Amino acid sequence: MKTTHSRKKSVILLSGGLDSAANLAFCREYDEPSLAITVRYGQRAQNKEVQAAKALCEAFDVPHHVLDLGWLGALGGSSLTSTGEAVPTIQTSQLDDRGVTEKSAKSVWVPNRNGILINAAAAFAERALAERVVVGFNSEEAATFPDNSEEFLKRATRSLEYSTANQVQVFCYTADKNKKQIVNELRQLKKPFPFSLIWSCYHGGDEPCGTCESCRRLARAIAE
Repeated sequence: MKTTHSRKKSVILLSGGLDSAANLAFCREYDEPSLAITVRYGQRAQNKEVQAAKALCEAFDVPHHVLDLGWLGALGGSSLTSTGEAVPTIQTSQLDDRGVTEKSAKSVWVPNRNGILINAAAAFAERALAERVVVGFNSEEAATFPDNSEEFLKRATRSLEYSTANQVQVFCYTADKNKKQIVNELRQLKKPFPFSLIWSCYHGGDEPCGTCESCRRLARAIAE
């Protein structure tokens, strides 16, 4: 991945998973990360995500802020935030089965999560005179999560042209790549990427569960 533009001052939405961590690394390599924001919204893995994001920010020397939006999880309706609903398990062989992955996506969907998080981060970006909010998307999951798509990036940016005084852009280095491609590009960076620091699991246990869709996709990408 090479860029020819001037370095863009950016605020990064950092969950601590592969995609957002990759975007942190690429922003450090090619642009100017001024702040990384991790959001606690009542998700099962929020403590592990904050822990991972903090460690990643220390590794890449980026200031870190934790934002609490507990009301979002309190709305319910998602197995990520409601302990009464089971997070779906999935086999590696099912990752390209659209029927299975659509069911998984529907279970873990949090109402308007990415829209809310992007708008919150955009307020920080506007205040810091940053040009971009950087998010962690990938083409693999965009198939079942429309708010991971390149079209969503364009439309979110269009909205922020009206709601931020400095017309903050929503940007992603990986939106057109699958997870295998993301891993391969991380391995080519000048600074070795700390894969051991990320947390991609939907659960918040001592170790990743290894059976949720997010765990399976990460494992497949690294293995390939």
